[in-house]
Amino acid sequence: MDFESVASRICTLCGMCCNGVLFQIVRLQPEDSVKELEALGMKIGRRKKDPYFKQPCRFLRDCHCEIYSARPMRCRDFDCRQLQLLEAREVTEDEVMQLVDDVKRRVARIEALLEAAGNVERDASLADRFAQVRESGEQSHRELNDAMTGLGGILNRNFRVRPLPGEPAG
Repeated sequence: MDFESVASRICTLCGMCCNGVLFQIVRLQPEDSVKELEALGMKIGRRKKDPYFKQPCRFLRDCHCEIYSARPMRCRDFDCRQLQLLEAREVTEDEVMQLVDDVKRRVARIEALLEAAGNVERDASLADRFAQVRESGEQSHRELNDAMTGLGGILNRNFRVRPLPGEPAG
């Protein structure tokens, strides 16, 4: 198995690390040039002087990065849990793709529920959109709450990577 080509195939069919499903923001690293990224059109925010950009990434088009060669370090270094398991040969490409397809179906259902609740904003992460609906307080959104809770569990177990002991989070 050529891991790089399989990983590339999976990434360009998945895109959850860039499309606002897995993350709300991406913190820039000291190696990243804020000026160069801003010159490319990236909107950089600051939290306690630490630069970040919001998800979904504005440079993601059909699961392809428009600034791939100039992408930030976090983007270069990130391998989701499924890619890590695939590289360790603990899962197969087919198993990963079945999981990605399941998550995509769940996300589509959540997006439909968000739209039914009046949130049609596609320029915010899924978590931010959900928070906006919850904060509106207009009505109970039990189905949406349950769907987000279920998705969160799947993402935490199968895609998000926890820092190793002694490593800083985020």
